Amino acid sequence: MTSIQENQAYKEAEVWWSTEQNPRDRAWFDHSMPIKHKLETRESLIFTAPSAIDIPTITVFPDLSFQEILGIGTSVEESTIYNLSQMTADKQEEIYAWLLDPSSGVGFNLMRITLGTSDFTAQTFYSYNDLEEGETDFSLARFSIQKDIDLGIVSTLKRMLEISPDMQIFASSWSPPAWMKTSGSLKKGQLKEGNAYIEVLAEYYRKAIQAYQEQGIELYAITLQNEPLLEIDYPSCYMSPERQRELIIALKKELDAYQLHTKIWIFDHNFSDGWMYVCPILNDKEGYEATDGIAFHDYDGEPAIMSEIKGAYPDKTIHLTERSIWGVAAADRIAQYFRNWASSYNAWVTMLDSNIGTHQWVGIPDPTLIVQDANHRDEYWMTPEFFLTGQFSKFIQRGARRVESNYGSSSTVTNVAFLNPDNTLVVVVINQTDEEQPFRIVADREQIHAALPPKTAATYRWKRA
Repeated sequence: MTSIQENQAYKEAEVWWSTEQNPRDRAWFDHSMPIKHKLETRESLIFTAPSAIDIPTITVFPDLSFQEILGIGTSVEESTIYNLSQMTADKQEEIYAWLLDPSSGVGFNLMRITLGTSDFTAQTFYSYNDLEEGETDFSLARFSIQKDIDLGIVSTLKRMLEISPDMQIFASSWSPPAWMKTSGSLKKGQLKEGNAYIEVLAEYYRKAIQAYQEQGIELYAITLQNEPLLEIDYPSCYMSPERQRELIIALKKELDAYQLHTKIWIFDHNFSDGWMYVCPILNDKEGYEATDGIAFHDYDGEPAIMSEIKGAYPDKTIHLTERSIWGVAAADRIAQYFRNWASSYNAWVTMLDSNIGTHQWVGIPDPTLIVQDANHRDEYWMTPEFFLTGQFSKFIQRGARRVESNYGSSSTVTNVAFLNPDNTLVVVVINQTDEEQPFRIVADREQIHAALPPKTAATYRWKRA
């Protein structure tokens, strides 16, 4: 990799390319396919004085900055951990390096875990306080994360933190324990009425945070209910915004009482319902004070909602906590997340096997970032989305700020730009068309002239003066 010398400010920009290949094709579960560019290092580009060139121009304003970036990553749900556990130790280390190493891999630094079970698991659904039908445990005397220990979830996270000590982890619950719910099951239902259930669920989350802390794993943030507007035939729980407001206020009191600093992110569902859900929480004084951030999923609606809500509640951070997407259209969508105030992005489900397993979702999943050969567990391959996501995660540092740039056009190129703490500028440019696209990047009175192949994302990085 070409080094950037301090005394060569604005002389050259480093360049990397990744291309799409058969996006979203389930044939990726059958076998690997050739990918033309996989975070490939290209020849550096020389900066020149600006000139009159009639090509699309990306204009970057490095001194006009927006949100601070927390991180980019994926999920460490039990399906992925189960498949990892089927591999030899050496191969597990290879996967960790691909995921976490910013030099040899893609440098993911933000991971999502589940509190108890989710639909992506090879196990029987469980919580941390499972009881026989008809029993209750308001003292949480039988609370335990032992299943997370037995299933290798805790040891996996510990190893990842050994490799990448700066990695942050946030956790999401798919369901309260069944005895707290109207359905009497981890599937479907709602939290039972009454303040006693609010208080015991808040204590349950606090104990989960402490239990992980006792294992040497700090949880940076928690979302209280994954997709709270969904009741479905896997762990889920409908939770109205009014009920969630009561819960976050109670949890905040728990965290304060035990001097825990885990942040609380509300909502954790689709753009389309964002306004409806966050207003009853954030328009309430106690709800507002208890909330640190707002989490979104991208299965319905548009990312612009994040900008609208950020405008209404500018002190709250914005996070895209779940969405797996495919091809250069996905790279453009990630750019849109950041252009609409997201401080983080997480893909959902890291590795299924070639039998599309093991999971208990109600549909058929699309290709994951990594696919394991179900017949030869030490063999695996990356989909193009692994490298396309790496066009962001490998180069955008924690603490970076998104900076102003004109978005461009899907008929030519689109982009998003960042200024890293080490004073490097990073511009990710996406060509969604079927033709090579010429363009230039103009910043601080200099320019680079580039051309991007069809269906390719590129990252340009250089040191500011």
